[in-house]
Amino acid sequence: MQFSTWDIVSMSISFVVGALMFYQIIYIIIGLFAKVTYPEAKEDHTYGIIICARNEEKVIGQLIDSIHKQLYPQEKLRIFVIADNCDEDDRTAEIARSLGCDVFERQDPDHVGKSFALDFLFHGITEQFPEYDPDAWIVFDADNLLDPHYIAEMNKCFDAGNKIITSYRDSKNFGASVWSMGAAVHFIRECRFVHAARSKLNVSTHVSGTGFLVASDVLDIKNGWKYRRMTEDCEFSIDQIAHGQHIAYCDSAIFYDEQPTTYAQTFRQRMRWQKGGYQVVGGYTGIMLKQLFKTGKFALYDMLIYTTISLIMSLWIIVSFLVGNVMVGINAAADGAAAIAIAVIINVAVSLVGYYLGLFVYGSLAVIRDWKRIRAPGNKKLAAIFAYPLFMVCLIPVVFLSIFTRVKWKPIHHKDSITIDELSARGTPALREEHAETH
Repeated sequence: MQFSTWDIVSMSISFVVGALMFYQIIYIIIGLFAKVTYPEAKEDHTYGIIICARNEEKVIGQLIDSIHKQLYPQEKLRIFVIADNCDEDDRTAEIARSLGCDVFERQDPDHVGKSFALDFLFHGITEQFPEYDPDAWIVFDADNLLDPHYIAEMNKCFDAGNKIITSYRDSKNFGASVWSMGAAVHFIRECRFVHAARSKLNVSTHVSGTGFLVASDVLDIKNGWKYRRMTEDCEFSIDQIAHGQHIAYCDSAIFYDEQPTTYAQTFRQRMRWQKGGYQVVGGYTGIMLKQLFKTGKFALYDMLIYTTISLIMSLWIIVSFLVGNVMVGINAAADGAAAIAIAVIINVAVSLVGYYLGLFVYGSLAVIRDWKRIRAPGNKKLAAIFAYPLFMVCLIPVVFLSIFTRVKWKPIHHKDSITIDELSARGTPALREEHAETH
């Protein structure tokens, strides 16, 4: 068998990238069986709760209610809300104040996004409450809901000496649509095969947008929030790891958020995340490489794989797919246009089926592993196994389009006003039994 120049280049690049990422197979194996636990806390620490909200009158009350229902001393908690660029007739700030929160309002249409909101809020707290000094800050989005044990479980992890902690992300609208199911499985997969595996190996993980804790001696709010890229969570994580911080994971601290339910919402959100990923790669790859060679920390190598190499791999898969089909068409050209069409169609079908099956297995492992935790009927969980690879396939254009498109931050409008009590009622007896054993 003779190989073309393209075949040799393609196989060589695939082999190198595959070898660099192969260790993640170990992550999957560990994630399937890992139990991440922490000892009982010796102290009930104080926490400042941060909620970022824009036109969230339909959901913010339910989040605050779930904070008030925490099985944790309420006098140790204080809630701060930033109502950011809300419409004039929106009641987000009014609702938050009526529920006892300290509320800050910001109007600046030229600077939109969570990073600007956090920066404004931190400076506001510093100016208005200069004496307030909690042990740590916990950050949420307004559409989140907290399991009643959430803060108590995070407190165990914090009391064990961890300065930055991320938590288990589930979805409150798991079965709403193909897109919400796909996104939900994506985050469950991340918790199980990334966060949990890293935690078991004592490798630093990363924060993921919301549901994370930062110690006050790590995040000095007097300096505001300096991370400005579209994926400020990833930027924050890389910066902290590069400066020697360890990001832990608390598997027993469960929160729920609302996933986009339409392809248009999903596409817009993922365009922003992908663009932010490119920004982080451009700004931090050099820093990560420098620190990796200086310290030899595996966590830095892991973050390079998670950011830079993963993006390169995504682009390479698409380029390889396109060029491969061109080569198939060229090889079939001698037999006429019909032969070219048939050859390309077969090659595309085989490629997509292979990609789908790989993601199907990956998603299946995550859903089956965390079957008891997912707040949805059994048929929705089964449907999600099939939805996840479709969700990922339909987002392939984002990888390329986000390079050439100017992406602006736009909010996702949340409307699922379910309460934590209503969500908890969805739990099966098996789920409640597991929860009782954990706590």
